[in-house]
Amino acid sequence: MKTDQIYNAWKEKKAHVDISDDFTDKAMKQIYNHEQNKRKPLFDLQHLLEFVSAHPMAQAGLVASGAVAGFVRVAFMTHILLFGN
Repeated sequence: MKTDQIYNAWKEKKAHVDISDDFTDKAMKQIYNHEQNKRKPLFDLQHLLEFVSAHPMAQAGLVASGAVAGFVRVAFMTHILLFGN
């Protein structure tokens, strides 16, 4: 029974934490400063996708570049198979 009393006293002592009145203000200020100091990424995929989805010419350009890349790949592989050593 004595161990229960010791444990409960320890629990009550650990549960009491002093927090200053301006704790939330300080925490929110640090979060705001952290967000402001973040550098914008050099390549932002989300903005690229928004741009492409909003502009039909960008969509056509991506499709055309994919087609050209596929054609070059097939031509290269055909060249290797036919004329490779």
